[in-house]
Amino acid sequence: MVRISAEETRVTFVVHCETQFGQRLRLVGDHEDLGGGDPVRGIELTTSVREFPTWRISLTLPANRTYNYKYYCVPGATPDPTLEDAVRDLSVHGQEDYPPNDTLPIPEPFEERRVIQTIPASTMLVDEGQFGILNNDDPNRIRTTPRSIHSISPKPEDSLDDAKYSASISSSSAEPDSVIIALYRLPIIAERDANGHWSFAWDDDALYLTSTGLRRGLEQRNIKPLWVGILNSSEPVPLSDRDHISSTLLEKFSCVPVFLTADVMRKFYQGFCKNVLWPAFHMINNASDTNRKTKRFDDTTWYAYQRVNRMFSQKIVEHYDGHLIWVHDYHLMLLPYYLRIKISGVRVGFYLHIPWPSSEIFRMLPVRNELLKGLLSSSMLGFHLFDYARHFLSCCVRLLNLEHEAKRGNLGIEYEGRHVTIRVSHIGVDPQRFSDTLTMPHVRQRIAEYETRYNSKIVLGAVDDLDVIKGIALKLIAFENYLESASDRVRSRVVLIQVALPKAARVEETVRSEVRELVDRINAKFGTRAHKPVVYIEESISFDERIAIYSVCNAMLITPIRDGLNLIPYEYLVATPHSNGQLILSEFTGCSRALSSAVRVNPWDIHEVRDAIDNVIQNSDSKPGEIFRKHEADRKYVEGHSSVLWCQSFLRDLSEAEEQVQEVVRLGLSRGRGFRRLEFRDFKLLNSRDVVKAFRESRRKLFLFDYDGTLTPIDAETSYLAHKWARPTDDVLRNLNLLAQQENCTVIILSGRGVDAEGFHVPQMQSLGIAAEHGFYYKKPGSTEFETTAPDCDLSWIEIVKNLMQVYTERTDGSYIEEKSAGLVWHYLAADPEFGNWQSKEMHDHVETLMTPFEVQVVNGQGWLQVRLSDVNKGTMVRRILDDLGQTPDFILCCGDDRTDEDMFEVLSKEVAATDSKLFTTTVGVKPSNARYYLRSSGDVALLIENITEIALPGSATHVRSSTLEDMRPLAARSDSRDGPTNNAPASSSGILDSLQPGSLPQSLER
Repeated sequence: MVRISAEETRVTFVVHCETQFGQRLRLVGDHEDLGGGDPVRGIELTTSVREFPTWRISLTLPANRTYNYKYYCVPGATPDPTLEDAVRDLSVHGQEDYPPNDTLPIPEPFEERRVIQTIPASTMLVDEGQFGILNNDDPNRIRTTPRSIHSISPKPEDSLDDAKYSASISSSSAEPDSVIIALYRLPIIAERDANGHWSFAWDDDALYLTSTGLRRGLEQRNIKPLWVGILNSSEPVPLSDRDHISSTLLEKFSCVPVFLTADVMRKFYQGFCKNVLWPAFHMINNASDTNRKTKRFDDTTWYAYQRVNRMFSQKIVEHYDGHLIWVHDYHLMLLPYYLRIKISGVRVGFYLHIPWPSSEIFRMLPVRNELLKGLLSSSMLGFHLFDYARHFLSCCVRLLNLEHEAKRGNLGIEYEGRHVTIRVSHIGVDPQRFSDTLTMPHVRQRIAEYETRYNSKIVLGAVDDLDVIKGIALKLIAFENYLESASDRVRSRVVLIQVALPKAARVEETVRSEVRELVDRINAKFGTRAHKPVVYIEESISFDERIAIYSVCNAMLITPIRDGLNLIPYEYLVATPHSNGQLILSEFTGCSRALSSAVRVNPWDIHEVRDAIDNVIQNSDSKPGEIFRKHEADRKYVEGHSSVLWCQSFLRDLSEAEEQVQEVVRLGLSRGRGFRRLEFRDFKLLNSRDVVKAFRESRRKLFLFDYDGTLTPIDAETSYLAHKWARPTDDVLRNLNLLAQQENCTVIILSGRGVDAEGFHVPQMQSLGIAAEHGFYYKKPGSTEFETTAPDCDLSWIEIVKNLMQVYTERTDGSYIEEKSAGLVWHYLAADPEFGNWQSKEMHDHVETLMTPFEVQVVNGQGWLQVRLSDVNKGTMVRRILDDLGQTPDFILCCGDDRTDEDMFEVLSKEVAATDSKLFTTTVGVKPSNARYYLRSSGDVALLIENITEIALPGSATHVRSSTLEDMRPLAARSDSRDGPTNNAPASSSGILDSLQPGSLPQSLER
């Protein structure tokens, strides 16, 4: 049930549209609840195979409010996941392999807007009819049903028939007693008999052997789970069986299956998960393939990975009702992002069950930023060990320039205005399952058989996946080395039981052959008719069989070259409660850090592993009491860190995770392949129509522009020389000059650059005012000379700071000093991110200590540290400009992009906002700011200046080229679809332009 208050209305929007292949619909309104007029922030509608071409979305909106809106069509080559099977199967070479293009939303082709008025405590069904045809006057368009507060169903009774209904955009009704668990495979075993009848049973070994503990933990806390995943079946599921299977699983197991075609499954799982992510996350880097040719990144597998994550998000949205959402493992790293753009304020926890690689390995992935941003859309991220969390945070610093912090024992990272909690806690096993199994008669009988077979033997056990990272070959070589050095008496008593579990997606024939050859060689060299030193079992064995093997082992020998936690040692400890068992563990497996009794070895050091085997065998006879005490201590530790407690504590922390932000809405494209950003509710995209209207109605106008990053297209990757020579385009300078020549129109550029900057001395700049070095020098409009605003200030401190900066520059590769007349800037953006930040913090403290007697200020920015006079900044300069004008302008547009521009925004907000002036403080780029509005790029600023100039002098404006919607449409039409989207997609300005292009509409409007 979706709960609402008396101040809310549940609104279902329904529109009919025959979209073309891959297109989607988006709802865009004038209020922030519907995207704030920005088509890229709009609310996406959903459809299904059964309902197409009907699209819909259900939202909980504030009551007693009028909404004006339109529908937008979002072109793209990727079909909605829900339509996948109805449209076609995926093809390696087909157009359907390419990802959606979210940059080109096309509005309905009429000037008016659709309108609704929300009614308190009611359900409203808005039937819009056909896309592109306005029906505001239709008396049957809106049907309203009063509801008792807190009891509104997500599906109105009088709505269209549909079993799958989209969730509310608000998650304020989150209930602590329910959770949606998304994992690659459902914890269900599905089998079909010869007659085509399906049977289902719980898979107790699912999710890395933790399925039973997870279910038990949820049951103990009365938490109702809904499982979402791919059906675990060895046979494909026919289309005709899917509805029946879905309803059966939902009713009996609370499971929602996600069905994939065979080709999608192959590309997603074998193609991307196992061939790209698995080796990278285990820090295996092969530059060549099996044919010794250079490996190439296969985009089609990445698009399949995106599609599957979107399909999961669609299933979750259909069943979402305020749940906590818990996403598991590397198969679904994009899912938190897809959920967050569909459900505002949702609490999503993500837990990674494998290691996180070092930043040097992770950065080799072409889609590294997309994966990081997907994970950072979570509320809380869980890792087994701090090492893995440290690697993740390092990736965030080096690739996204994000900083992390530790507060009261909790790690966190700020991303897009949200606080993402980092949780370090390893998973465990379910001791209750082991104690129950040990009492079963058939298990006791199997244990007795093993004890009889290996009576008087010293048994080393090992259970590993048949995978190169498990280090089975290295282990066998070390064991062979030990046998060569052992006496005949010991050699005849030692047995290694090696279980190799063949995982179809990961078994390489070279690995299989090498292991088999080593086993045969050892047994031929040291074996007899009555004794084989290596018992090799290459097959999947049952849980009961594992218990029986554990019971006879004197020690477990686990030597992966890189691994996650690895629960086999945990299983061994709880399965042998009265044993003197020992552990030899690779130092590269996570559990070796937690188990104090384990003998840690480097699996690459054959001699070290050999010596460890020798010590364990000797200790088994000479130190049984000591071994038992250590075994017992580790067993108690494992029982105290069970999967039951891990599940409960993770969900408790997730429910309490504080993101410390206002409710978020959809925003525009950031850099990356189709990723959208999230931002604050009171932060709006600047609408050029509003600015132009205010300009037209005003008499006294003031324009304040920052220089670098606002009028010049400088970004984080700009080199030192490019930064030095950057200047606005001739078109922008000409438009600014035209504005400055208008009566009662003042244009001022406020920059951190010195007076000798090349761009300040071009002819078009003469009519503009220029405040250089943040206002230390000022050239009034129409003048050619700069004057000093603080002629009597003390600048003796500059030499002291310069000498100090030179020391840090020598020690920090990639850094340099920018000298100014009244300040210094130390740039370190090109340096190593972590080292640069450390040096910057150290320098900040060092400079502040030295400069205590002086009136100076130390300011940090993105990749720079500036030392300047305390009373010389852009905020002070803005006050002077307002004083010089005498009368406050009734129109002010102020644009800037970095930390130094916040002083302008703050002064204007305090001194002008209370007047009748039309004030537009605007930051370039989406980030926390004192500004009221944002534009996405310097290209958008240039376009805005052009639009205003066209109003001031019709026909005179120079048409600038920018990364706007108008520019991107022809580019998109010309682009080669084989290349897909670029990793550095230009930002769209679709909120500024609201025009319609022929040939881009759905089929229903093209006819």
